[in-house]
Amino acid sequence: MSDRVFRVLSSAAIEEPIRDALAGRRVAIVCLHADPFDPAGIREGGGTHSYLREIISFCSSMGIHYIVMTRWANSELPELQELPEGKLIRLRIGPIAPVDKRLLNNFHNLSVEVIHAAVSRTLCVPDVIHSLYWNSGRASMDLSKRWRCRFVHSVISNGWRRIQSGFTDQPACRLAVEREVFQKAHQILCVSHEECQDLCEGYGVHPGKLLVVGRPVASRFIEPCRDGLGRPLSPLTDLIRRS
Repeated sequence: MSDRVFRVLSSAAIEEPIRDALAGRRVAIVCLHADPFDPAGIREGGGTHSYLREIISFCSSMGIHYIVMTRWANSELPELQELPEGKLIRLRIGPIAPVDKRLLNNFHNLSVEVIHAAVSRTLCVPDVIHSLYWNSGRASMDLSKRWRCRFVHSVISNGWRRIQSGFTDQPACRLAVEREVFQKAHQILCVSHEECQDLCEGYGVHPGKLLVVGRPVASRFIEPCRDGLGRPLSPLTDLIRRS
């Protein structure tokens, strides 16, 4: 077992510093494969979706101005959705239909241009980008250079660990892309000490760049994903109604 010590941030410890650091700044959140309005348990709706909903809820409660960008995968949802203190833009990247997230890397160049065009229409280049998962990290890495801003990255999962666990169902380029994303990111957010260890051992990331933030889920998000008639529910519904 390594003797590396990783920095750990509790929810209570990060709220005030983040609020102060981001006061008056614009944050772009890029999560191409997870729409926060997809209920958990529907198709691929799960941990990343809940994590993204937590970020939106946090930014809204802290008065941080943000824009969320995800791939448009459900034609029943609008292209633009207003949120408290921010907005959600669903991007036309490939068909407006579910796509296996392992294939999103094939849309990389298109994703970068579509995200850039969407942000350009808002007339507000972000001060910081927060990406979730490796293909979103690759797009954010390219955009941070174009926009001359920093980006931080949430790992969600890493290809090196999947290989160590015997999985072979990922693109061959994933580890190389992740290695570059981890190198270029200003900060990397991890769910656990074990994930930090993976990044140090599998990718050579310096421990000082890593933060263990965990992946807590607020109680209001732990609810049934469908109502009594079987219709999908989103935990963000009440948040929007209160705005």
